[in-house]
Amino acid sequence: MKSVVLTSYGDPASGLEYRELPEPEKPGIGQVLVTIEFSPINFSDILVARGLYQLRPELPSVIGNEGVGRVLEIGEEVVDLRVGDRVVLPIGRFVWRQRLVVPATDLIVLPDDADPQQLSMVSVNPPTAHLLLETYLELRPGDWIAINAANSAIARWLIAFGKRKGLKILGLVRRAGVLEEVHAAGCDLALLDDNDAPGRMAEALGGLRPRLALDAVSGDASGRLARLLGRGGTLVSYAAPSLAPLAISPFDVIFNDLTIRGFSLGNPVFAERLPQAIQVAARMIATQEVTVPIAAIYPLEEIKAAVAYALQGGKVLLEVGGARS
Repeated sequence: MKSVVLTSYGDPASGLEYRELPEPEKPGIGQVLVTIEFSPINFSDILVARGLYQLRPELPSVIGNEGVGRVLEIGEEVVDLRVGDRVVLPIGRFVWRQRLVVPATDLIVLPDDADPQQLSMVSVNPPTAHLLLETYLELRPGDWIAINAANSAIARWLIAFGKRKGLKILGLVRRAGVLEEVHAAGCDLALLDDNDAPGRMAEALGGLRPRLALDAVSGDASGRLARLLGRGGTLVSYAAPSLAPLAISPFDVIFNDLTIRGFSLGNPVFAERLPQAIQVAARMIATQEVTVPIAAIYPLEEIKAAVAYALQGGKVLLEVGGARS
């Protein structure tokens, strides 16, 4: 059975290896055998490979936090699943392998007529976006929010869920070449993520200010995002590819009475809310309300090239496959 195994923490390019593993055991009572179709390379996977994530498996270990597959075989006493059902894999099951056995109760059945490549990304970014918009403030139609990395995959979901709530969205990007793309994706105002952004925002919005800012970058970008907020605003840090500390001016916090929060999808308080968010997102994928651009797709055998591409930016999928061979 094909797989990707993490052999050492540190540089993902050297620590991740393609390997053949033994087939899993037959599913037992309440279990199913799932064949994996696609799995994205997420920033959380890179953090696991570097040894910086909250999940730190004993090595060597298969990793991969998200994926989609089909039910291949059903154990005894499984009543809500059928062979052939397309399902989303639970986060943390380490899915960069062709097949694995999981408890049936951990799986969510997905629409069969939706794109499996898009569905492979349904269990991390969509519920994250949904919870970011529902947890920290009671946002009302017409409220402004600000997001950075506005051309990212998760930004597509923040925009989609935000529009469903009637929100106005300010998107910050690091390259002028993607401003039109971000505006076309649904941002009401798109600006370069630089020190002039607050002035350009004030010129465009007058006295209006975002109530919520969602930080996917950290470092100096956090400080620039905080400066966009109005008095009493809230900034939520939920990703940090820069690996830098939040660089927020104390004067912005003091004089604008800002609230700084942190978000992790793995927080147990969110567990019961995830299935519904995933099911809503899966329907949005099926109707093509949301489509996340995919930069590249690699087979498991080319994991090193896939990781190198992912580190340059853009959403990369692993085509895991699953037919017995």
